[in-house]
Amino acid sequence: MLLSWKQKSAERKQQDVDVREAFIIWDILNSKYMMMEKLQIWEDFAHDKDLVAALRIIKKPVLKNIHILEKMMERFSIDSPDRNRSATNTPINPKVVTDEYIAMDTFFHMQEHVENLLKALRNTVTNDLVRKTIKKMAIRTINEADTFVVYLKAKGWFSQPPAYRNLPADIKEDISLCAVSNLWDHLTYRYDNRKTTEIFYKAVHDVDFKLVLHLGSKQLNSQIAALEKELKRYGIPMPKRPGKFTQTFSDLQILDDDHIYRVLLASIQGAAILHAQSFKECASTDRVRGIFKQLLIEEINMLDKFMKIGKLKGWLNPAPTYGP
Repeated sequence: MLLSWKQKSAERKQQDVDVREAFIIWDILNSKYMMMEKLQIWEDFAHDKDLVAALRIIKKPVLKNIHILEKMMERFSIDSPDRNRSATNTPINPKVVTDEYIAMDTFFHMQEHVENLLKALRNTVTNDLVRKTIKKMAIRTINEADTFVVYLKAKGWFSQPPAYRNLPADIKEDISLCAVSNLWDHLTYRYDNRKTTEIFYKAVHDVDFKLVLHLGSKQLNSQIAALEKELKRYGIPMPKRPGKFTQTFSDLQILDDDHIYRVLLASIQGAAILHAQSFKECASTDRVRGIFKQLLIEEINMLDKFMKIGKLKGWLNPAPTYGP
């Protein structure tokens, strides 16, 4: 009987959203409406048959997400934004807009939308269903943007940034300056993260949390090894590594587990945005773009799992509830 009551209580709680999540649902739906209208307009202007087909393919998941978000708005009694027009009839001469401009504008919107979804994901704490939905949308948009780059390159519409000039003689493909910069930055970033994780691991008391930090360190070590390999491949100078051993705190009571958790959560939340920016900046270099795509998706999954742990332990500060 008690178990049944707890289950029903948990189910009721999952029917709630906090004020941030209510706005997130509204904001993402509003952006989907705007994107749908823009795609309809660009479809009217496009001349290239492949581009028209690509725009129609992009519209399908946008429309699907609109239906999902509209159901959420109804479920949580959130006032809806104005919808997009059902059709667009543009009287302007379609020749004033080029196919290249349409394609690149669509691509830039995809990239921006990835960052918007990640900002939304970091604030969806109360309702697991909302976070799961946004997570799916984010990963799908990442995959769509990655595929669209291939199309843009095939059409010759993708601008190539300056290339790195100090490549080893056996490396034939070019790598952009921003790709080199991001590989180096992310390696140094992970060196610091590993050091921080080692320090916090020795201060944590909760056994479950210790296991989480141990698994996080293993993932960091794997990512560090992969990034070091890429720097060696492209002849990029290696950054200095932190010391191998970390001293234990003399007073283990100086930090509480919940405080350590929230410090690390803020770091993971910021890392997701950082990875999205690197994925965007490295679009021209296929190999490096693929690396940051993988790292970005790993970071999204890590953030989702880390939030669930915080909820289970009661370490997340509850946001104000939306509605009565």
